[in-house]
Amino acid sequence: MSEKVWFKVAKLIVRASGNPLFQANETLVELLQTLLDEEQVNFLLNFRKPNLTFQELKQKTGFNDAYLMNMLNSLMDNGILMDFPIENTNIMEYRLLSPVADTFEYSLIRFDRPIDQKKKLARIYEKMFKEATELTQTNYEGLLPIFKDKMPIFARVIPIEKELTTPQEKVLPFHEASKIIDQQDIISISECPCKLERALLGNTCKTASDRFRCLHFGNFGRYFIEHNLGKSISKDEAKRILQEAEEEGLIHKTFHDDFDFDKKENSICNCCKCCCILFQSYYRGIFAFHTLTSYITKRDESKCVSCGICAEKCPIEAISLIDGIVHDDVHKCIGCGVCVHHCPEDARSLERTEPREIYLPPPVIKE
Repeated sequence: MSEKVWFKVAKLIVRASGNPLFQANETLVELLQTLLDEEQVNFLLNFRKPNLTFQELKQKTGFNDAYLMNMLNSLMDNGILMDFPIENTNIMEYRLLSPVADTFEYSLIRFDRPIDQKKKLARIYEKMFKEATELTQTNYEGLLPIFKDKMPIFARVIPIEKELTTPQEKVLPFHEASKIIDQQDIISISECPCKLERALLGNTCKTASDRFRCLHFGNFGRYFIEHNLGKSISKDEAKRILQEAEEEGLIHKTFHDDFDFDKKENSICNCCKCCCILFQSYYRGIFAFHTLTSYITKRDESKCVSCGICAEKCPIEAISLIDGIVHDDVHKCIGCGVCVHHCPEDARSLERTEPREIYLPPPVIKE
C-alpha cells in the first residue's frame, strides 16, 4: 500500500482533533501502522467529515450491516473511533478521535493488547510528546497568544458558575466527586494510561500505588466495558477508589460530554503531577496550564510549622519552602485541596472565591 494513504488518514485525524501541536508526520503514521491494517486505514478515508452515522457510512461504502459493524468495532477496539448517541435520538454517530489524549488512552489500556506492543506504543507516544515540546519551544512567542485566547481552558474547581461556559474539565474535592458516583447507572474502572505509559518506559508512578484509578460513566462507561478497556464496578467500589486516591494525594478531575457543563459527567480521573498528561504537557513545555477555579488554599500561620509537606504535595508547585519558611503563590493555586488533606497540623483550609482564571504559560525548556 502507498505511504500516501497512511498520510492522508493521518491528516484527517489531525484535522478532526483540532490540535496544532500534533502533526500528520512519520511518527503519527508509525502509530497508525502499529494499530491498524490496510483494510482499516482505507476505510478511514471515508471520514472526510469527522462524525458519520452508520447509515452515512453504509451509503459511502456499500458494506452490509454485519461487515460494517465489525469494521467499526475493530476501530473502536483500537481507540481510533468512538460511538456517541446523537442528542435526543437513538442514532449513534462514529467520531474520529484525537491521537492525544484519546487514542493515547484507549490504545494503551486495552486489556488483551500484548505487552510488547504496548511498549512500542509508549515509545511512539513519547516521541510525539518530544516533537510537541520541540514545536512549542521553537515557536514559543507565536504560540503564546493561541494558548491564551484560542485553546480551551483545561481545568476548573466546582461548584460550577453557570456564566462561565468555556469548554473545560473540572477539579473536584472528594465529597463532590463522591456525589457524582451516586448519580451513575454504569461505572467502569480502567487503568490510567498516563501512569501506564510512564511504567512501560521504566518510570513507575511516584504517587499512586495502583494504576487502576480511572472511572467512566454512562456512554463512556459502556464504551470502555464493550471494547475491553475497562470493567464494570459498583458505586461502593468507585467510592473506595476515590478514597484511596485521596489518601495518596491524587487530584480528582471530572470530564463532561463535549466539555459542556450542561451535560452529564462522563469520567473522573485521579491524577498526579509525575504522570498526568495535562500536568506533564505543562512541565515539559508543550502546553500552557489554563484553568478556572472557585477555591484557594489558606494557611493558618499560627499552626504552620513549615514542615514542607504541602510544598511536596502541590501538583502545580504553587507552594514553596524557602529558607525553611513556607510561601504560597496565590496566582498559581488551582484549589485542588491536596495540601489541605495532607497537612499534618491542620494548618490549611480551602476557601471559596469568586471564579478566577489561572493561566501559566509553558516553561521555556533550556538545553
